[in-house]
Amino acid sequence: MAVTFRNYRSAEDIRLQNDFWMQVTRDLPWCWKPTTSPILYSQGAQFDPRSRCFAFEGDRLVGYMSFTGQGEFVSLGYPWVLPAYEGVLQEELYDAVYGFAASPKYGGKRFAQRFREQWTDQVSFFKRHGFVVQRSDPIYALDLHTANTSGIPSRFRVDYAAQFCWDDFHALSAGRLAAQQLCIWKEYFQTVDFDFAVKATHDGMSVAYMGIAIRRDTGFAELVAVTVEPTAVDAIVPCLGVTVAELRSRNAVSLGTKPIPTETAAETIMEMGFKKVSEELLLSKDI
Repeated sequence: MAVTFRNYRSAEDIRLQNDFWMQVTRDLPWCWKPTTSPILYSQGAQFDPRSRCFAFEGDRLVGYMSFTGQGEFVSLGYPWVLPAYEGVLQEELYDAVYGFAASPKYGGKRFAQRFREQWTDQVSFFKRHGFVVQRSDPIYALDLHTANTSGIPSRFRVDYAAQFCWDDFHALSAGRLAAQQLCIWKEYFQTVDFDFAVKATHDGMSVAYMGIAIRRDTGFAELVAVTVEPTAVDAIVPCLGVTVAELRSRNAVSLGTKPIPTETAAETIMEMGFKKVSEELLLSKDI
């Protein structure tokens, strides 16, 4: 049966895209929880239906590719397909989606995407199409089955919050991060489907804040937002103690994080049992 293509038609296609992405990425190591960026982008003024291309064999979705964009910047998705559909179909999806994004009709100039280093098919595909690795960041993970967080002494009060609060993160970070960096974080965090947050205080003052997202089908959780007062690095351990307990109650199996931008934080999490498991690669291309 021939494969047919179509572009975005309705909000139902975002659910279709999300479900397919969850299916085809389930076995990829250290794959994150999907963000809400496709939904937000589809509701924005710059959205174009041609930013999403779906491939069907009969009524069965067998592949898709998409992008989200802001101005000349494009976060370019990978041409995800079912097993046995690799190759020609992926090239056709790429030609359709990247071809439109890079055309004068859309005006994309800077293209980027992130992958884990073990995702060799995705990395090599982008490299074949002119992308280069611009940055790599280590990924650390903690096995929640073996993590020992009992009896952690602490001079801090640590509280659980059902929702991530940008104002709490901003208040603790504003004195140390540039305004431009804070704007980038705010924009990114708006796309993250956080599951909960934890906050540490000392003498009524906030000293640490963490936002966590859980991919429920694999049990992989991530510390997506982390900010710590440099004089209170020891707040990381009790915060992680509360985080681990909550994750276990939700049947998560591992907790990942990129480096925490505070001196000695790397040593702290390694002592807790975190191990380096991957690298996050940022690939980009300018035209």
